[in-house]
Amino acid sequence: MKLINFLIENKELILILSGIGTFISSIIAIFTLTEVKKQRLSLYKPEILLKTFLVTISKSPLVKESGELLYYKVSNFNDYSNNYNDIQFEVFPKYKVENLGLGIAKNITCKWSFDVKAAIKEIEKIMPNNLSFDYHKDLNLYFLQNNLNEEFHYSSNADIHKQNIDYISPINIQQHFHFHSIPDIIIFTHILFLLLKNDLIEETGKDFHIFSFDKYKFPEPTLHIEYRDLNNKKHSNKFNFKLDAVQTQIGGELDLTKEFCYLEFKIE
Repeated sequence: MKLINFLIENKELILILSGIGTFISSIIAIFTLTEVKKQRLSLYKPEILLKTFLVTISKSPLVKESGELLYYKVSNFNDYSNNYNDIQFEVFPKYKVENLGLGIAKNITCKWSFDVKAAIKEIEKIMPNNLSFDYHKDLNLYFLQNNLNEEFHYSSNADIHKQNIDYISPINIQQHFHFHSIPDIIIFTHILFLLLKNDLIEETGKDFHIFSFDKYKFPEPTLHIEYRDLNNKKHSNKFNFKLDAVQTQIGGELDLTKEFCYLEFKIE
């Protein structure tokens, strides 16, 4: 009876306490739902990443024949699923953009940054008298000329265009990557600096083993990638590259009329 009387006498207080309890329970429920939603969104978040990759050129551009095309092949540095020697040469060097998250990445833009003028200036400091650059402003092209051979031709476009991808599937889908071309001018300048700095201007030359470009403060390329998830939230990654040239021929003189090294684009 005492309990019943207490409840009757304090019913308004009990109703208030009951309302507060319901309110607190509602807040906890909302907080729990919010956290669950955050966890689900993070679980299905896209994650655009790159691996350190290697770029091989088919021969030295200084000894190529008139009208001859140079070919390239690209491989991930630590990818042992493919035999590097079995990779086919192509006209353009292409790097792989991968989505290692569990959500779709959309509206992806890839933009390289590279100080072309500084790189050309460094090359001109070590260029022999028979070689010179001719710059075509309207086309934004650099031509390497050989004053002793009018038929020689080696050029590169200095444009570094923004490249776009509509979407990349998540990692649990088989095709979760996309290929993009490395700007010509980056390969053009690095190969020339390597050859001229090591006096590799003939068909044969001396071993250089490993050549680090940062030792000579040569400009380094950077890649900026921006993308959105399915909720239209914006994400971005910046990849700074340190480049080394690694000799692939072993023993004796280098034969520059065939594959002789690769450029390692190491992500810092």
